[in-house]
Amino acid sequence: MDPTLKRLLAQRQDRVDFISNLLEGVEKDNRDMVGAEKDNLRAAQDRVKELDEQIKPLQDWEEVRSAHAGVAGQVSQTRMPADRGGNTGTPLGAKERSAHKYESAGHFVVDYLRALGQRTQHGDIAPDPDAAQRTQSALGRSFTPEERAVVHQTTTDTPGLLPKPIIGEILNDLDGARPLIAAVGAKPLTVVQGKTFSRPYVTQHTQVGEQVAEKDELVSRQLKIELLDFSKKTFGGALNISRQEIDWTQPAAWNLIINDLQMVYGEVTEDWAAAQLVLGLTQNVEIALADGDNFDAWTDALYDAAVMAATAAGTKRASARRLPDTIFTSIDMWGELGKMITKLGADFDKNGKASPSVFAGGILDIDRIVLPGLSSGSFVIGRKGMFEYYEERIGLLSAVEPSVLGIEVAYGGYAAAGRLDDTAFTTVTVAAV
Repeated sequence: MDPTLKRLLAQRQDRVDFISNLLEGVEKDNRDMVGAEKDNLRAAQDRVKELDEQIKPLQDWEEVRSAHAGVAGQVSQTRMPADRGGNTGTPLGAKERSAHKYESAGHFVVDYLRALGQRTQHGDIAPDPDAAQRTQSALGRSFTPEERAVVHQTTTDTPGLLPKPIIGEILNDLDGARPLIAAVGAKPLTVVQGKTFSRPYVTQHTQVGEQVAEKDELVSRQLKIELLDFSKKTFGGALNISRQEIDWTQPAAWNLIINDLQMVYGEVTEDWAAAQLVLGLTQNVEIALADGDNFDAWTDALYDAAVMAATAAGTKRASARRLPDTIFTSIDMWGELGKMITKLGADFDKNGKASPSVFAGGILDIDRIVLPGLSSGSFVIGRKGMFEYYEERIGLLSAVEPSVLGIEVAYGGYAAAGRLDDTAFTTVTVAAV
């Protein structure tokens, strides 16, 4: 096949695959196409039409050339080689001698192999002198020693013919999971105007007490409500992609880039939210360094931390007024606690669940959430309802740059997060050396 035709057909197939993948993604999400996707669909369809206009005449020529080759293969004509002076034909003063003519190229190959002879496992086959005479007549020369020797042909002699296929899906370790945000839930930020907003919360409740004697004045206290401020943050990433990168790559780079931007956005916002969860916490229970791998010591610390979170470090009936329901840990602390839980053996089911293959589990019937974004040694117990996360995803933005045949894309969103009550959270740490 003509190389140009082969290249154009490959480009056409790539555009068809791109359209199929785009429509499959839209159908999978059960939504309408966004503006950028509509532009990409139209551009891909126009490119297919342009390629069809170039492919049609080349395919017609390919059919004509194939038909010609079939006819030409039926006739084989060998010419005498040129002499050193560049002349053809019979040398001066010599009689013209007609060269042997073969009916086909296959007849010539058979005679050529017979003239060389063969080496087999059952013995050598001597060269056929009659075949040698005929092939020498057709070639106009005698065999060289190199031609008579059987040489070995391996793939090292033809590296240009060896394909380099790309198989399987592109390996991407990101999964876009957001365990903290999934646990607390992302509240909408679309209706909130301005750079900051406030969340009201009660700082002082009214008072009720016993009336000791009739007509005694009842106790009285104001209900105080203050505002907790949240600040919006912007997260996003951008990339400028050439049309060639979109049109020529296989698998298509466009979908891969968009998916990667979304997954990285998810990872970055999750890590930022985790940092806000532990930022500035002051309530802490410390475990002695010698007891760092002692589950009994951890059990005592968890109960002490739970009491502290429920009572604001000793104040009766703290604002949370409820016991903690969630443990948040970094990856290294998940591993340390998992080892202790598993080593309990017979008491495994009673004290907690852990497995080296999953992050899910619990300790003393308290759900545990592993947050990869937390720094090493992080362990927090508290109420997940006392931490809030707000988000508005801008999504995908794109702009065409005609002068450089490029497309600039960006993906981003707004987020805000904060604790409603610091006393509802307590950290547990192992004493430093």
